[in-house]
Amino acid sequence: MKNIQKRKTLITSIAVSLCLLLCAGTLGFVFLQGNENPSLGVFSTAGGKDGIFIPCVMDGRTGEPIEGAKVIIPETGETYTTGKDGKTQAIAVPITRDERFDKMIQKPWGEISVLVYKDGFVPYALFYLELLAGETREGPEILMFHESDVSSGEPFSIIEGPNRTWVKAMIEKYQPAQ
Repeated sequence: MKNIQKRKTLITSIAVSLCLLLCAGTLGFVFLQGNENPSLGVFSTAGGKDGIFIPCVMDGRTGEPIEGAKVIIPETGETYTTGKDGKTQAIAVPITRDERFDKMIQKPWGEISVLVYKDGFVPYALFYLELLAGETREGPEILMFHESDVSSGEPFSIIEGPNRTWVKAMIEKYQPAQ
């Protein structure tokens, strides 16, 4: 009877070990291939898909939409014009992930620059706008100010910070032991 019990325990242990090896191999494959699940901290490359966004240009003082503003994407060289609602058409841009972070925690998004011009307004520059491949982002809302409202006359330069979930994961991963 003891031998039968030992065999059952051994067979169960082997089955569990094989299952764990299979799961580990599957997870390893997922980590090498990447995926779209931010909770795992691993993301796929864009795979040739574009990210899409629809910027909205507004008067920073009144909140009214600005018609006729020129929105330029330096990475593509394309220029778009805002309509009466302050929005451009949907802008599709190729997504290139910033691979510098791959050994730390991959970023699932690509980043682009947006420059906005309108006569009588201070030029606006937005850097590191986050876009995910295959998704449409409403915005950003771009606030422009009349040249007469700004004493310096310098262009506005805004940098979009990284996704909060990604920042939190980075902070937790590298927090020194207490």
